Amino acid sequence: MEQVNDIVFPGDVIAKEEEYLSGRNTQDIDGNIIATAFGKVSRDDKSLVISVDTQKQAVVIRRYDIVYGKIIKILNKEAVILVSGVDKGKAIVTVATEARLKLPIPNKTMYSHIVTLGDILRAKIVSTRPLYATIFESGLGVLKGRCTVCRSELIADNGKLYCKNCGRIEQRKIAPDYGNINISGVNYERSR
Repeated sequence: MEQVNDIVFPGDVIAKEEEYLSGRNTQDIDGNIIATAFGKVSRDDKSLVISVDTQKQAVVIRRYDIVYGKIIKILNKEAVILVSGVDKGKAIVTVATEARLKLPIPNKTMYSHIVTLGDILRAKIVSTRPLYATIFESGLGVLKGRCTVCRSELIADNGKLYCKNCGRIEQRKIAPDYGNINISGVNYERSR
């Protein structure tokens, strides 16, 4: 099996059924092979099987760990991140937990220029009890976002995000590698 550095979330399209057979942690749906778990893509080019390696192990999230997740809730002065993976050096390990993200804005209507519901992001853990993260450091931020009006993919252009469908311009705290996630519907895939 060849380990590829493609990191996938559940629901990502990782191949077409013409290319590979569905392996571990994948499903064949409408001609697409879909990831059913967070992890790295493994391709066996000899037997033409594609799988997702979840690298399941007991994971302890520590202060300063880099995590990947999705904004699932916005509260008064913080957002809730559904953390799906923790970067542990050579591997991104699957987890399923929530972390809070403090938002330094006094008005709830102004949060959307930092993060909004459904954004996929990279964050750093700053506190473990309770679990708090930040995106306000170099290399951190939103990796993929959708238009708040039409839900189409946003494209980065000079630090702002542009919706190619409705023309709306939005702003988020984006990571330097924003857009290195291929999105199709609700699917997310990041090349590392």
